[in-house]
Amino acid sequence: MKFKRNIKLDYFHTLFRSLNVTNGIWMMYLYSRGFSIFEIAIFEGIFHITSILMEIPTGIISDLFGRKTSRILGVLSYLVYIAIILNSNEFYVIAIGFVFCSLSYVFESGAAEAIVYDSLIQMDKEEEYMRVSGIKEAIFQVSGFVALMISGSIGTENPEYNFYLTGIFFLIGMILIISMREVPIKKSAIRSVKEQFINQFVVSTKTVLRNKRLFLLIVIGGLITAPVTTIFFFLQNYFDIAGVSWTLITVYLGLHAGAAAIGGIFAHKLEKKFKERKILLFVPLFMTVLFWLILFESYMVIPFIILGFLESIFYVVLIDYINKMISSEERSTVLSFFGMVFSIVMIFVFTTIGYVIENVSFRFAFIILAMIVTMFYIGLLFVIKGNHLNEENKQ
Repeated sequence: MKFKRNIKLDYFHTLFRSLNVTNGIWMMYLYSRGFSIFEIAIFEGIFHITSILMEIPTGIISDLFGRKTSRILGVLSYLVYIAIILNSNEFYVIAIGFVFCSLSYVFESGAAEAIVYDSLIQMDKEEEYMRVSGIKEAIFQVSGFVALMISGSIGTENPEYNFYLTGIFFLIGMILIISMREVPIKKSAIRSVKEQFINQFVVSTKTVLRNKRLFLLIVIGGLITAPVTTIFFFLQNYFDIAGVSWTLITVYLGLHAGAAAIGGIFAHKLEKKFKERKILLFVPLFMTVLFWLILFESYMVIPFIILGFLESIFYVVLIDYINKMISSEERSTVLSFFGMVFSIVMIFVFTTIGYVIENVSFRFAFIILAMIVTMFYIGLLFVIKGNHLNEENKQ
């Protein structure tokens, strides 16, 4: 089939885009340049504020003007971010850089999932999405593991090289995007761009708000995945200040990514065995327990690694369920709602933990984070007991 090539090209694009050798060192790099942990938390907050404001508009751009256009804009935005990071040490300029960094992700987020799922629809193989998504998640995590190993080896002496190398990988990824075949999208009869934006936003928003099951799945996703991202980043600074070498830190992060790769591969098999409700109930429960186990400093690396495995399973299964509930012409916009909820939670969680670290201690901050995750899980229990998530997923 003519769209089968899209799947393979997306695998390779995921590989090169995930070879982001700045992920393991950017917080330590900014800290070494004199920025405080709280200032770094503000940068991350700016990243997610931008995401909240731009998730839906970029999703609309993808639905109206094509997935390829959106993804190319995402690569170009990241290259601007790299240029700013390497050429300025001013707080406000770096903040602008994080705006572009956020744009690179929101242009990619909904469009990446949409072009894959819609390509499968064109092939009449949408039932294979979870398997394809699991493979893609595995590639993402394995590439992330490799990137962390590379960043640890070159970042200690010349961290700037990490940004140059990432830029090259992103350019290769952009070439792969250009080589894809755009999936057909139903064109609106509305002619003006402004009217198209408004219509797309209204239709997609109604889709999310009218379907309580879809809305709850999106909210649950943000509540569960945001704390994992938070601990992933702040553990870097915790180990760095504790005197752990950058190389060993990236090994820890790489093992977390490797465990996530395994989780992505097995996600579809676990879903077939346990189904939606059990995945949503027990995987977050185990993740909550792991956040408390991270408080035991001598063994904190072990629960951190296992956390990657469980989060990957949760994410792959959740996105598959969401995709099955939405149509192609609004897919990117609706998936952007997921990114927006994630960013809202991240602003609250990330800045809170950054402030506590700066003013109290890492340990107390990790206790607060574990308490937040526990509260999220208790809230999830009430949601699952409701009518809208009490039934098995309807195909």
